[in-house]
Amino acid sequence: MKHVKIAFIGFGYRGRQLLRLMRGIDFYDIVAIADKCEAQRPHDVAFYQGDDAYIHMIDERRPDLVVVTSPWHLHVEQSIACVERGCDVALEIKGGLAMGEYDDLIRLANQKHRKVYPMENTLFMREILAVKRMADEGVLGDIVYLRGGYRHDLRDIMLDDQGRLGGRLGTESVWRSHFYTSRNGDLYPTHGLAPLCLILGVGKHDKFAALTSFATKAVGMRQRMEQLGNGDSPDARHICLGDVVSTQIETQGGALISLTHDTSLPRPRSLDFEVQGTRGLWDGVNRRIYIEGSSERETWEDDAPYISRYDSLYWQRWGREAIEQDSHHKGMDYIMLRAIEDDMQGGIAYPATLDDLALWTSVSVLSEQSIKEHRRIEL
Repeated sequence: MKHVKIAFIGFGYRGRQLLRLMRGIDFYDIVAIADKCEAQRPHDVAFYQGDDAYIHMIDERRPDLVVVTSPWHLHVEQSIACVERGCDVALEIKGGLAMGEYDDLIRLANQKHRKVYPMENTLFMREILAVKRMADEGVLGDIVYLRGGYRHDLRDIMLDDQGRLGGRLGTESVWRSHFYTSRNGDLYPTHGLAPLCLILGVGKHDKFAALTSFATKAVGMRQRMEQLGNGDSPDARHICLGDVVSTQIETQGGALISLTHDTSLPRPRSLDFEVQGTRGLWDGVNRRIYIEGSSERETWEDDAPYISRYDSLYWQRWGREAIEQDSHHKGMDYIMLRAIEDDMQGGIAYPATLDDLALWTSVSVLSEQSIKEHRRIEL
């Protein structure tokens, strides 16, 4: 295939980012956009507005691949409509809403022989793919412990200037902030978890065995609302999401994954990655590595030479242009879009499936259950 026709469902912040990058890749031909609201849209692309506008768009434009970047609760319904009409889907990442929520989509995609690509961009971080290759080649030995998370201060995104939760109209806060007053668990596990599952081989030669989650009190978001003069609002009183949610996942192979959700307290952004094995470990926060027998005893090394030595094929092929085109996410999004292209062209298989996405997002529901019931959940 020289080109594929692309359509977008949902055209907020994330959709606009991806469209800009896709326009720089010849393989993608953007033919249409559908959004519930009047969106900031390019004038040279057909636009369909309304709740069900995406149905009319698919029927009229017949895209090969539909990029779904709408609010979380619409993902499955909209993806099913795409697959029923013969389209592949590039599906934005989200938190889990219910156990088994992807089951119907998985069955339908298998029946229709259509692909659904989970767009988890952290899978395509240069250092993550290099560490995966190191793990595959035994450089770190037998992997026993992995750590990651979503540690990103979202208070200014979720609150407007008057301290109203979800008050920033036209942004994801309108729908996403609802979860802070309705749920207490890891709302967004995939950014930290997906790369660790990739490195460890979860879903291929290892599986989750048990999960235990804990949550702190919920004070960070409420205090910011008080600072902005809205501390007595019903939303402030009803915030229930713990400021830090810590989840421990045991695997059947005997490894331990430590996952953190932390979005209501002041802190610099971090994915908090660490991968530790019987021969050494990689510290992704400080970008350093220690390999027994190679590094000076009990002395960290800069990880840059190792990342270069074990660079993935993706980054060898597209790394330079990825950094040039995608400075916002350090090339991750660009490499992800190239990986979808490569899979559709019959090249390297995309490294994640819809089954993987269903597993990652299930942690949201399971962590909530573990916290509520004060117990370890057997899987």
